[in-house]
Amino acid sequence: MPIVSIGDMSRHFMSLRNGGQIKSDLARLGQELSTGKSADIVGKLGGQTRQLSAITHTLDVLGAYQQSANETALTLDHMQISLERVEQHRDAATNTLLLISTQSQPHQISHAGATAIQAFEGMVSALNGQLAGRSLFAGAAVDRVPLADAGVMLDDLRADLATATNQTDVETIVGQWFDDPAGGFATMGYLGDTNSDIIRQLGPDQTIDLSIRADNSDIKELLRASAVGALASEMTGTLTQAEQSNLLRGAGMSLLGGSAGMVGAQASVGSLQGAVDVGQTRIASEKASLSVAYNDLTEADPFETAARLQAVQTQLETHFAVTARLSRLTLAEYI
Repeated sequence: MPIVSIGDMSRHFMSLRNGGQIKSDLARLGQELSTGKSADIVGKLGGQTRQLSAITHTLDVLGAYQQSANETALTLDHMQISLERVEQHRDAATNTLLLISTQSQPHQISHAGATAIQAFEGMVSALNGQLAGRSLFAGAAVDRVPLADAGVMLDDLRADLATATNQTDVETIVGQWFDDPAGGFATMGYLGDTNSDIIRQLGPDQTIDLSIRADNSDIKELLRASAVGALASEMTGTLTQAEQSNLLRGAGMSLLGGSAGMVGAQASVGSLQGAVDVGQTRIASEKASLSVAYNDLTEADPFETAARLQAVQTQLETHFAVTARLSRLTLAEYI
């Protein structure tokens, strides 16, 4: 029988190829053992990857919903904090203004007015709060603050009150400034969007409407009342002391009545927070269930992988031993 021999160079390249294949298998099995994931998922599934693709797509979609839910939850938390600050300023001004009566002294009226100014400025500052550069109470106009500077609004009101001569004039002018749809607060006070709200998608069938804006009627009433108190104390030469006292106490009564509106606004945000919590729980549950299914399809059996790794390691050692033996083979030993 004829013998077909292999040349030294051919044998060398064959040895390199076999060694490279064994090392590649060793690296792949090592990766599978350390990560717990199959390196050849298509092969593991026999080419049937439709179910895995569907699970992967759904996990990606749920991840996007989860991110939206987390961002919405953070936004609502900051909105609630801002509304709480507004409530604190309302409460502080109410307690001070309700102490004013027709028997109050000029310094008491001045102090009450200063408190009303602080309340107005504090409310405006709270409502102009932002999260990551996005306004919270400007509707869809998240790129700008919803309210003009407190000083700018008060200066505009002071200009309008130049014609006021009594308590009724002050109440009427300030009321018109806040209620006029074509001027005052509507045009230079509120700078946000009035036509649309921010809709957040938390799932295929769940949306959240962030509809609370700084031009909300309850919020606007608090600003109006605190503005009356702030400006009334400045009109010493125009109004009598009794008129100033009546305006300050009336502003306090309005702020007291505004408590219900603030409770309602905070409750609305709280309701949205509850809905977002439910959505986050649902998304987390769905992701956990799908992740288990994904792992079942992609995981590598650790015992089988370890056994195969040991076999390949033995094969590699044998390959090196044979290669070393062949490298020392002489003609005399061969014959």
